[in-house]
Amino acid sequence: MSPQALSPQSTGTMKKSFSSGTLQKSGQATITSPMAADIEMPKLPKYLNVTGLTKFRKLPSSTGNLHGWLAEDYSQINWPLPKMFGKEKYGYSMIDIDDPRYIKECALMSQKLIRLHYDQQIIDYTWRNTYKALLTAEHRQATLPNNCAQKTRDLMKKEVDSCMKQLLELQQQKDMYEQQIKEIYDRCDAIKATIKKENDLEDLRLTMEKQTKEKISSDSPFWKAKFNIRSVNAPPRGSGAGSIDY
Repeated sequence: MSPQALSPQSTGTMKKSFSSGTLQKSGQATITSPMAADIEMPKLPKYLNVTGLTKFRKLPSSTGNLHGWLAEDYSQINWPLPKMFGKEKYGYSMIDIDDPRYIKECALMSQKLIRLHYDQQIIDYTWRNTYKALLTAEHRQATLPNNCAQKTRDLMKKEVDSCMKQLLELQQQKDMYEQQIKEIYDRCDAIKATIKKENDLEDLRLTMEKQTKEKISSDSPFWKAKFNIRSVNAPPRGSGAGSIDY
């Protein structure tokens, strides 16, 4: 019996992130749009502020951790317990978006991830112990002698059924935590897709502006002419309705 067979929802829950190219470069905590350049950064608690990280460490995306930096506590606290149980898997709860428009929302998601990861490691630890107990009970049941009393067989079957029932309940809880984390990551995907689109449009604008400046000299009358945004064949909508200064 394999753990993958317990639930079809336990695998493949994390979908691919929209954050690609420059947005996935490690070692930086900045995923920001040029539209947020003039927005003041809100004040946040230190443990939820992605701009206050002293070290930037992230697991590979193949592990399912798509958006989480390692929390600052694992760099500041020297107790062995969080380093033993959280640093290698559960400590990556700091959402890697510092756009001022979304940073409060991301801080709340980071706070939720901290709680989810804290409870998740307890569930995972209990699940592993229960799964080991199930394997042991199944082995004992399979290796009973042929002349074994029926009472012993019933006792072994009861032990296997009890472990299986407990394991399935824990698996449902694991799936619930995975679903909650997936919802947070889906929201991060949507935010990063929006930021990426804004960055792409800004890059396109700068490229077209550069090409225009290279073709037309700065002292050309073109730069002083009015730019009409209406089509030539469009019906009139009043004097000066569609003209703006370029």
